Amino acid sequence: MDIQTSVQRIESYLDLDRKPVGIKFFRNREAFDAFEVDQRDRKVTYCNAVQLASKGKSMKLTKENQSCPNGAFALNFTDVPEPIANGMGRFKKGIYTDQDTSRQINEDMVFMKEKTYGVAVMPLENYTTDPDVVIVVGSSFNIMRIIQGNGHFNGYTNNLRTVGLQAVCQDLTTYPYNTEDINISLLCPGTRLVADWVPDEIGVGIPFAKWYEIVEGVKQTINPFERNKNKEAIRKRLEEKGLDAGDLRFDENYDDGSYSGGKIDI
Repeated sequence: MDIQTSVQRIESYLDLDRKPVGIKFFRNREAFDAFEVDQRDRKVTYCNAVQLASKGKSMKLTKENQSCPNGAFALNFTDVPEPIANGMGRFKKGIYTDQDTSRQINEDMVFMKEKTYGVAVMPLENYTTDPDVVIVVGSSFNIMRIIQGNGHFNGYTNNLRTVGLQAVCQDLTTYPYNTEDINISLLCPGTRLVADWVPDEIGVGIPFAKWYEIVEGVKQTINPFERNKNKEAIRKRLEEKGLDAGDLRFDENYDDGSYSGGKIDI
């Protein structure tokens, strides 16, 4: 499987409204300049760049492009400001009940450890070399299916951590990058404002090293978890993309015969 095939497959298995987004970090100017994608010509929040990429836009960003201080220090373009590090900044704004709680939130977040020179943010399908992280934002149903795909090979998802703050930059990017494991985010008020996500959307961040495995896991869990209506839609999308739909089995689910009394009448 290559990147483009993996995107075709995941877009067939899931009814996505947005493209999966690939994130690639650069530690020096030479590597950044050699990556043949145009740099953004003005400032943008990192999370808005991800939202734009989910709709097809590709761009590179440096420190000079950062319009959100939180995203800038999460990605290690800049240092964490002392009022954030010691907890006073967010405590004074009423986000947390006391300074210690606020400080602990910051300490529990996992920011980029290495200094970042630049980052590429673009639809995953546009990559010809491996990115570092894949971000998928969509309905809770689709994120559930990705979690099930991961669970098919890796079991229970023990590491999920989120607090409704620094959602795209930390929850979905630097946390998966550093832990080499997936994470979900319910997003946060800041990114919902500047990136204009749909109110019910949530996200999942995936280290690229796990991406192909998760795509395969989503495929392997279609028959036990998806109902006939969804399987029919999946078959249609697969056939439209010229992909094999022969593994789909209808009238079969993991919970067949499990519920006494049958399905509730609507």
